[in-house]
Amino acid sequence: MFDPKQLCITGTKILLLLCLIIWTHSSAHAASFIVIANKSVVESSLTRAELQGIYLGEKVKWGNRKHIKMAVLEDDRTLKEFLQVILGKTPSQFDQHWVRMVTTGKAAMPPTFPDAQQMIDFVAKTPNAIGFVASGQTGDAVKTIAIK
Repeated sequence: MFDPKQLCITGTKILLLLCLIIWTHSSAHAASFIVIANKSVVESSLTRAELQGIYLGEKVKWGNRKHIKMAVLEDDRTLKEFLQVILGKTPSQFDQHWVRMVTTGKAAMPPTFPDAQQMIDFVAKTPNAIGFVASGQTGDAVKTIAIK
């Protein structure tokens, strides 16, 4: 039997799901950060899964077998957006993950930088380094990594 109340509830759920999908999709494309790497890095693009692996300490080598040296920007806004879009984590969840990695001996804490210029300087001077900064802050010292 047709129940108008049930149809309204189902319609509302579908509408909310569509809004969530559109919001998630648009926020991923409107990201205001860019991924940067040392010019020695051979990759010019990474999938989101590869980037997740790097920032979760699961992918530790580039395609040429060189160790990845990842760095984290302390900037609150850029950090939050990067972690949310790429990892689906909050800064607190990201910190907890790395504390577990360090306390179980699986990895060392990644270096953090208080501002974009220090991050860019680290990545530019450190072979095989990768980091992220707000869009428009790179310059010629590092290369930009596209996210596929």
